[in-house]
Order: sequence, then structure tokens, then C-alpha cells
Amino acid sequence: MPRNEGDTFETAMGRRRLLKGAAAGGVALGLAGCAGGGGNSDAVTVPGIYDESGGTSDVGRPAAIGSRDTIAYINENDLLSREIDHPNEDYAYEVPEAQQLYQEYTSGDEPPMIIGWGTADTEALSGTVAEDEIVYISASYSANLVTEETPYNFFGNLDYTSQARAHLKWIADNDPGAKIAFIFSNNPFGQAPVEGGKQYAEELGLEVGSDINLPLTANSATTQLRQARDGNVDYLIHQNTSAPMRVLLQDKADVYPDVTVCGLTYTVDERVVSESPDLFEGVRYVNAFKTFQGALDSDGLGADIIEANFEREDRSMDNPEVAQLNYVRGVIHALLALKGLQNTIDNGDDLTGPNARNGMFGIQNDDMEGLAEPYTYEEGDRRPTMTGRLFEVTDGSLSFDTTVELPRRDEWIGL
Repeated sequence: MPRNEGDTFETAMGRRRLLKGAAAGGVALGLAGCAGGGGNSDAVTVPGIYDESGGTSDVGRPAAIGSRDTIAYINENDLLSREIDHPNEDYAYEVPEAQQLYQEYTSGDEPPMIIGWGTADTEALSGTVAEDEIVYISASYSANLVTEETPYNFFGNLDYTSQARAHLKWIADNDPGAKIAFIFSNNPFGQAPVEGGKQYAEELGLEVGSDINLPLTANSATTQLRQARDGNVDYLIHQNTSAPMRVLLQDKADVYPDVTVCGLTYTVDERVVSESPDLFEGVRYVNAFKTFQGALDSDGLGADIIEANFEREDRSMDNPEVAQLNYVRGVIHALLALKGLQNTIDNGDDLTGPNARNGMFGIQNDDMEGLAEPYTYEEGDRRPTMTGRLFEVTDGSLSFDTTVELPRRDEWIGL
């Protein structure tokens, strides 16, 4: 696809392509979902650990596809002065499997970066990642991953707790005195925003109800909704994936239709909204990057990448199984890897983990080629943004509502 002449990052990439010369053109990499990747000896290896069949695969699979597609685009369009080799596997949301894959990917020459996935596995690997000094870009937005104890972890979104804080700030501004409660799966992913979120709710003067557990594998939410109803909860802050969100909403109409559900980043996407528009009507949602259509409308390099990816793979943009915001999430992960690596090369450094980490700090006020709120990483603060984009499901679509700017409090790091 043609790209915009005015794009600064693209212009820089064009200069690098000219410097490389014609001999570097035409590089292509087969990115099948299996360990091994390509075979270019000059390539930089960036492995992937994805959930495409496990408990979070409803959102994990399109994200994995987005990352693989974008790495293919990076290689085909010569955006980096070295090819990216991307061996990747499905770990099915099993922590031991993720740990085994990590050992396989790091048993020889250690890669400077890895693209990972979930909270339980990312947190379990964080100590090893720090010891091995490998940048780990994951889809876990746990505040635990931006502390001094986890110096090699990076992510591209508002952290989970601050996603909840964005909802809470909106509630306090629009319905002061309301009662809220957290509903979540009882695992590290589900628990991540609860304690810090409740503290902020109390600070805002909101009444806080009892915690409610809704497992990832739930097939009914009747008991949970009765608990919310009996507790006179006005807003449920929901940390889960889209599958249990659908279960919650299916039972909400009969048990407690008056409660408003505020979903965090993995609870809502275009696929589930299009499949069940009446169920999702009125649901509120938060994210720091754009929906699939919002990404296309951004008219930047990010939009060009997505369009080119779908054209290359002969995918339909009318198929929300892939054409959805979780695909955009995967594109952003690949762009973070690209930018960190490119900054490392621009610094004149070898592509090692410590140098790549330093390269990540070169990402400053960067909107991911039009796909997100601007991200900035600092040595003492790896929270990429404190801006929440709030949406409401209206007439079968995710409609952007407003942004919430949260204070960048040091005491919130890790909470």
C-alpha cells in the first residue's frame, strides 16, 4: 500500500531503505505459527508466546495474528535494517507451557526481545526476564510489571488499575455518590486492578461494594448479579475477557437490568458487539488505543499497515473475528518491537537485551502511527500513558465517548 509522504517515521524508514541499497530488497519471511521462524543468519530474533486456544484465546488469537501480520509487513517493506525472525507458539494460557517456550527461545543466543501475552505467565516470567535482561513486550497491563523489580517488562496500554480509575473518575464526575463493585476472574489477571481501584473509588467518594468473582469459564452469572442487586450496586467494574462478559450480560437482563457494566480492555470488542448488539447496548468500555474502524480512520502509517496486511492475506475487513480492536493490539506490539529495535540501531548499539531496553526509552510521545494515545517510556516510569479512551456501546457499535486524563502519581506505580 502507498504510505503518507508526511509521516516522520516513514520518511526516516525511507532514508534507511535507500542507504541499505537494492541488495536488501525483496526480503520475505514465512511467519507460520510454530517455533523456528525464518532462517536468515543476519536476522534479529523476536519470538512470540501467544494464546490462540486457551482461556483467553477469544481475544488472544486476533492479537497474535495482528503481531505476525505486522512483522511480515515490517520485513516485506524493509522498515528495519535487519529482518525480524519471529518464531512463535500457542501456549494455550498455561503458565508452565509459557515457561517451557521461554526456555526454548532463550537456550541458544538470547533474543533482545520477546512478545508475550497474559498476566499470570508474564508475571511468572518477569524475574527470569530481568535476570536474562530480555525486553518482554506483553499484553498484560498489570501495574506489577512497571515496578523496579520488573525492569525489562513493557506494555502498550493504560495499566489495568488505571483503566478502572478512568471508569471511576467518569462515574464520580457524572453520578457522584454511586455505589460500585469489582467483578473479576479470581486469578492474577482478574485481581490486578481491584485493590488500587477500590482505593481510588473511596478517594473519589464512591461507595464500594463487595468483590464478585466471575470465572473465565463461567456459563452463568445469575448468582453474581443477585449479589450486585442485593448490594444495591450501580456500576460493575468488570475485569475479564469477552466470553464471561457475554455471560454476564445475558443474565443481566433478567436478574439486574438496572446495573451499568463498565468493562476493562479485554471485555469488549467488535466481534461480540456485532454478534449480540442488544446484550451489549449501554456497556461502557475503556482502552488507550483505537477500535479497528478508528484505526482505519486515523489515515496514518498504522492504517496503511492494517490495510496492506488484510490485502496480503486476502482477509475480509467485514469479518470481526480478526477485524477488531484486538488485532490493533497485536499491531501495536509489533510496532513497539520495531521502534525499540530501530532506536537501538540508531544509537549505534548491538541488538542485545540491555541495549534494546534503552531503545524502548527512545519511544517518546509516540501515537503508534495513529493507532493510540501517545506513549512515552521513562527509566523511572514505564507506564506508557495515563489517558483512558472511554467508549459506550450504542446501536451495535463501539462509540467513542470521551477521554479521561489521570494524574501520573508515583504512588500508583505497581498498584
